[in-house]
Amino acid sequence: MKKLYMMFALALSLFSQSALAAHIGWYQLDATWRDGQFSGQFYYDAASPFGITKVTGTLVDLAQTTNIDKVWNLENPDPQPWVFLANTTADQGGQNAGFYLTLVDLGATLALDTTVSNNLYDWSNDAYFNLAQLDESPLQSYAINAIPLPGTVLLMGVGLLAMRAPRRRKQQ
Repeated sequence: MKKLYMMFALALSLFSQSALAAHIGWYQLDATWRDGQFSGQFYYDAASPFGITKVTGTLVDLAQTTNIDKVWNLENPDPQPWVFLANTTADQGGQNAGFYLTLVDLGATLALDTTVSNNLYDWSNDAYFNLAQLDESPLQSYAINAIPLPGTVLLMGVGLLAMRAPRRRKQQ
């Protein structure tokens, strides 16, 4: 019986690892540029020519705090290797702040192509933009992590309870 529980725990851990590195799904992005930071989530779909199809999060830069909720590329009929994530409450070309990302699909995880521009822009305040601070502010660091599905968390919890059940019976 102990072997059965161990096999179940091993299978559960392998399944949970594959679910945590889900190819299609929501990912947490935390990025820092020279002049700002973003924290939020994006939905990645490998079948889409744009990669990222939804975004939600907050961009804080020298000029303002902005809700980022728009994937600009989705309106572009010609897919590009990059996406521009921006806000929708703006006056200049449909956005006044945002940033470029060029994702690299590594199979089990996603990363950014750091050999190309992943810059931050904010056109909301001419003083910062004209000083070239918020015109191509370079990316300094980032972290992309898959967000586990609720079902995966439930399965891990069931697996942990199943592993504890034989111990309780032994103690009684």
